Amino acid sequence: MLIVDFEGWFQCRLATDPDPTDELRGASGFTFALPGEPDLDRIIRFQDPVAPRSHAPAVGVRVKRVSLDGQLLSDHPLLGARVDLLGEPKFESRNYVLRDSGQGAIAPFHLRISGGGITVEREDILYPADRSRRLHEIPAAFHARRGSLIPLTVDRVKIADATGIADPAAYRRRRRELLEAELRRAGDPVVRAALGKRIAELSITDPERLQVAALTLYGDYRFEINGPASVVDPDRLLGAAIDAVEDWPIAFWMGAWDSDALCGWVRGMLSIPCATASEGEARRHAV
Repeated sequence: MLIVDFEGWFQCRLATDPDPTDELRGASGFTFALPGEPDLDRIIRFQDPVAPRSHAPAVGVRVKRVSLDGQLLSDHPLLGARVDLLGEPKFESRNYVLRDSGQGAIAPFHLRISGGGITVEREDILYPADRSRRLHEIPAAFHARRGSLIPLTVDRVKIADATGIADPAAYRRRRRELLEAELRRAGDPVVRAALGKRIAELSITDPERLQVAALTLYGDYRFEINGPASVVDPDRLLGAAIDAVEDWPIAFWMGAWDSDALCGWVRGMLSIPCATASEGEARRHAV
C-alpha cells in the first residue's frame, strides 16, 4: 500500500447560512465578497486562489509524507507535490436541501497529485448507477457517503496542531491590527472600503459567534475513490505498481475556517493499493 499524507490551506469563496447557496456577494451570513472582488463562486481551491486577501494564509495543499508498505520514504519524488481538486468542486448541502449544513458532499471529487515527474489522479463517482443524474435526483445515502461523517465539531487541539492557531481571538486580533495599519496607508477608496469591512468583521470577539468559533470547527470525510484512475510515471519513480482497479480509500478533515480569508485547512491521507508483481503491468495504468 502506498500512503500519501497531504495538508495545507484551501480557499472557498462561499456564502454562509442563512444566505442562499447561490448568493453572490454575501448578505445575511458571515462571509462576503468585498468591494473590488469578483462574485462568490463556492469553488474549493487547493491551489491558485482567486482574489487572495492581504495577510491571509498562503493557499496551497501539498504532500507531506509518503510511505510504502509501512516504510516512511524520506526522499520520495512525491514529497512536496501539488494536491489539486479538479472540476470546480463545491460543498453541496444547499441550505439543508441535500444535507445538513457543514456535511454536504464535495462534488465533483477528482483528486490529482502531481510532482517529481509523476502524476496520479482519480475521480470518485457519486452515483455509479447513472452518472447523468443531477445532484438533487441522487439518493441521500450517496450524498452521505461523500459528505462529512459528523456535524461541524469543535476540536481545538486538532486544529492547533495542524495550523498553529491555539487562540482564535488572538489570531483574529493580529489580522485586524495588520489591516488597520494597511488602511492608514491606503488611498484608493475601493481598497479602503474593503479593508473597512474586514476590520469591522474582525472586531467581533464573542467566542460564540461563528466568525470566531469557526476557527475551532472541523468536518471529517472518509470514503473510497471508485472511478477512473490515471497514473503517469514514465521513469517508474513511484517505487510501486499502482492498482488502478481497486478503490482507493481516502480520509481527510477540513476545518479551521477563516471567515476573513475565506480559507480553511485540510489534512488527509490517501491509500493507494499496489498491484502484485504478476498483476503489475496489467493493472498499473488501467483507466
